[in-house]
Formats: sequence, C-alpha cells, structure tokens
Amino acid sequence: MLTCIIVDDEQPCINALQVMIEKKLPDILKISGTVNDPLAAGATIELHKPDIVFLDVEMPALNGISLLAGLSRIDFQVIFTTAHQHYALQAIKLNAIDYLLKPIDIIELTAAVDKCVKRKSELSGYMLSHLIDQFKINNSLSKKISLPNGNTYQLVSIKEIVRIEAESNYSTVYFQDKTKQVVTKTLKDFEDQLSAHNFLRIHHSHLINLDYVIGYKNQENGYIIMQGNISIEISRRKKQEVLQRIQSL
Repeated sequence: MLTCIIVDDEQPCINALQVMIEKKLPDILKISGTVNDPLAAGATIELHKPDIVFLDVEMPALNGISLLAGLSRIDFQVIFTTAHQHYALQAIKLNAIDYLLKPIDIIELTAAVDKCVKRKSELSGYMLSHLIDQFKINNSLSKKISLPNGNTYQLVSIKEIVRIEAESNYSTVYFQDKTKQVVTKTLKDFEDQLSAHNFLRIHHSHLINLDYVIGYKNQENGYIIMQGNISIEISRRKKQEVLQRIQSL
C-alpha cells in the first residue's frame, strides 16, 4: 500500500478527494495527512515522507510548482490537481507528470495512481526537476500577452497592466500609463493566462495586478486600493483569499 498527502487551499476539494480515495482505493492508498495551507505543506511532506502527493497547482501565497522548487529533495510521486488548463499544464504534459482536472473523475484518479505504482520514484524526481526548470524558463520568457484589436493582435507587457474589468464578453484593460483598451476577451481567459504572473481575481468583474496594490479598506466585504487611489470592491467569497494574498505581499 502507498501513502499519500493531499495539498489544496480549498478544504472542500480536499474532502472530496479524501472521500473518493477512502471509498474507491482503500487497498491501494492510505492518506497520511492533508494540508490546506501551502506554506505549511513542505513541513508536512518532510514529516510524513509520502509515496504520492496530490498537489494543487494554483494556491494563494505559494503555487504548487514553487512549493516543489523550495523542497530540499523530491523523492515522491506527484499528481497535480487543478481547475485551470493554462500553460503550466502544457509543461506538465510534456514532462509526463500526471494531473487531474477538478472535479476529479474516479477513472482518471485510478489511472493516475496506477501510473505512480508502476513508475520509479527516481524517474519521477528527474521529471519534476526538469519541469521546475522549464517552468522557471517559461515564466521568465512569458512577459507579454496578446490583446485582440480588430483583425490584429497587439503584444503588451504584462507588467504594464494594472487591472482588467469585465464587461460581458468584453474586457477593459487598464495600463500603468493611465490608458485603457477594450478587447474581445473574457475575464476568465485573462485569469487563466495571468494567474501565474501575480494577478488575482477579487470579484466576478475584476482581475488585478497585485504589484499595484497600495492598500486595503475594511468596509463591508472590503475594498482593494490600487495605484491611483482606485477602490475596487472584493466579492464576499473571495475576501479570505484576497486577504491572505495581500498579507503575503
């Protein structure tokens, strides 16, 4: 029997995967622990020394790739879990690392675990190290984003984007130089592309660059103060995540 740890900032996701493992894979996997704080995950992994870690890719304060990069050694199998299909997953696929899309399907879970049983940990460690290196390279090179402009696409620097506001199927991009541009691209599309670049969705209609946050107003659900003294309301369901992220800045 293999041991595993589940790392996910969303407790309902941990609970769902835990129930699935305990009901469907009791003879294969034993859960040694669960962690909903990514900053505490490294210590938990070091303590329990699991065979497999189910690791969420996108988490506040510390994403899954960065968490792995900070470990002294990787001598376990990793199965990434995520609700987003963006460029990080492409790197995972290229390196033959397993991942599961949320909500997790039992057939896909079983297949991923079977691969872990057959795969040698030494090979997995090599692939993960290669993945981390590739992620760092891709992240450093991916400093621009394309904005649709009529029949053409304009390439803009990601660091110049302050915030993005949704308007139905359109989005307004606000830049550091106080200009703005309306594009035919949904906020969800921007979120998938920019979440790895310190952007955070704080409301169903607002995606912000955390580099331009200058304050927080504790009123009602809370407001983020952006550069230029722009106040943006935080949605109720996002408040805890937003507070965690700004406290780590």
